[in-house]
Amino acid sequence: MNVADTRTMDPMTANPGTLLSGRYRIDEPIGRGGMSTVYKAFDTTLERTVAVKVMHRDVARDADHYERFRREAKAIAKLSSPYVVGVIDAGEDDGQPFIVLEYVPGETLKQRIKGPRPLRVQEAVAYAIEVARGLQAAHDAGIVHRDVKPQNVLLDEDGAARVTDFGIARSLADEGLTADGRVLGTTDYVSPEQALGHAVTPQSDLYSLGIVLFEMLTGDVPFQGENQVAVAMRHVREELPDVQALRPEVSSALAAVLDRATAKDLAVRHQTAHELIADLEDALLVEASRAGQVTGEATTVLRSLPESAQRRVPGGVLHPGRWLAGITLLAVLAVLVAALLAGRTQRGTGTEGASKASGLQVV
Repeated sequence: MNVADTRTMDPMTANPGTLLSGRYRIDEPIGRGGMSTVYKAFDTTLERTVAVKVMHRDVARDADHYERFRREAKAIAKLSSPYVVGVIDAGEDDGQPFIVLEYVPGETLKQRIKGPRPLRVQEAVAYAIEVARGLQAAHDAGIVHRDVKPQNVLLDEDGAARVTDFGIARSLADEGLTADGRVLGTTDYVSPEQALGHAVTPQSDLYSLGIVLFEMLTGDVPFQGENQVAVAMRHVREELPDVQALRPEVSSALAAVLDRATAKDLAVRHQTAHELIADLEDALLVEASRAGQVTGEATTVLRSLPESAQRRVPGGVLHPGRWLAGITLLAVLAVLVAALLAGRTQRGTGTEGASKASGLQVV
């Protein structure tokens, strides 16, 4: 703690104005979980806004929790992806560990889902693609997120989705910390194998993303229950409700992708994030073609696809400006042709030299 700052941190929270490690000034809380609180803060050295995740003091006393928190910083620091919120710094101040992250102004995907209007189908698919790209980066680095949910997806000012909160992430190269039989994650999105305490793999993250996509399309999670255990067991035993019955405009192609992503049989479920991304991109092309237009983040995602894929969408859908320009050009040509025809008509049927009939006036 900076000796110039006489304020101390509460066991659960950091007070506004607190200076961590003599550098990061706490401004206001912006998120809170069981293990930590996230604050909007100011980096007084580089003079920029950051997010600081401070571990609760009572939790920090638990060696297992402390190690998991420390591992989060190491895990995200390995990742370099525009679809993942990056780590800037990590440290400890007066016995409380903290992680400094990029500050992403905007809202969470959960807030967007619960907003005043439902997500458009193609917009939901676009967000799922971006989350899958973030998970792909993590999986390629040997990291399983283990807690994929819309609360852990931030939408930046440009509307792009970025994965955050690797608090219970686990490196595939490491052993220990999370013993078999212990369920970690949020049960609304938990995979069947995770609910049963079995080994958690990248496929578990893909199942959870499938549940997030279901919620984006329907506005709610697929299973409800009296408690978390009841919900978790429904993920193990029950099939998801028919997404097309709940959202009729969803295409059969997208429904098939969702079914595969949330398959309980690991042999049926997508094996890698790469596979899921490819299927989601195909589904987005179908949805864009059916809708006849693209809006929001779907436009950005479509334009990030290879040109060969973009050609499968009518040009007027992906590039409406070109379509309008074409209409304008046709209109100009029509005016020119009309003027030319009018000129020819005047030369062929003018009244010049015509004789006047009695009682008539040349018009």
